[in-house]
Amino acid sequence: MPSDYDKQQWQAEQAARDSVLEKQRERERKTRERAARNARRKLERLHRTLSEKGEITEFEDEFGESVVERLDKFGSAFHDREKGRPGDALSFAQKRVVAAMNKKVKELKKKPTENHDAASSNSANDYERTADRWKNQNGKKRGSSFKSKKKKNFTPRVRNLEDDMVESESTEAFIPKYHPPEITDKPKKPFLRIVKND
Repeated sequence: MPSDYDKQQWQAEQAARDSVLEKQRERERKTRERAARNARRKLERLHRTLSEKGEITEFEDEFGESVVERLDKFGSAFHDREKGRPGDALSFAQKRVVAAMNKKVKELKKKPTENHDAASSNSANDYERTADRWKNQNGKKRGSSFKSKKKKNFTPRVRNLEDDMVESESTEAFIPKYHPPEITDKPKKPFLRIVKND
């Protein structure tokens, strides 16, 4: 009887563990799919923007098409697990390329267009510049309470030894005089003493 009960208890515990593992696998699968969708959407948007602006390179064009194709087919754009984390859709190197493309798109958006310049010149008189609002009545800028974050130039604390030297008045080199030791008539004490043991 006890062996049947132990077997049933073990089977129930195993079923509970399996259901928890299955839920975890399902969450990980959904996370991977979501990461792949986000990466695909971002890459398509960057590819489309660069193509419209005419600033896409041949490498970026091939990279975008091949990565989107792999994301659609496999759900991940890399196979070797040493090149990225298991839940990621793009490897570390692919993320760097996408970041470079994103930076390029942002720089292109910052460039002013001719239409924008014409519109801004018409409305230039309609508003007061922010810098002008911060000026006093005298026309001088108000002082800021923020301290500058610029670091001061580093100057090492070094002592020059030549400053401490005293210059002598004479230009001749100092030569000490030799004084020979005095000779005395006293006999020298013996160096070695002999002790007798009785």
